[in-house]
Amino acid sequence: MWALLSTRLRTWLLFAVAVPLAGVVARSVARRIERRSGPSRLTRALHTAGNAASRRDRRDRRERRRDEGHSPGSATGRPVTTA
Repeated sequence: MWALLSTRLRTWLLFAVAVPLAGVVARSVARRIERRSGPSRLTRALHTAGNAASRRDRRDRRERRRDEGHSPGSATGRPVTTA
């Protein structure tokens, strides 16, 4: 069945369903490991991966950058200065 779907639809499904689901699973596993043995390098990596897959986190980062005066398209991340 997967082969019958168009490439564009498969790509959309991957990014709309699979990636956020993987983020939820990564955060869940990180929390479970932290409860048993405390924070570690692995749990920090899993939290980071889970947050990277979250749409809300990217939106929050973008809003923080805008509020700090950074240009949304700035590659350097320096504040925008106007003359």
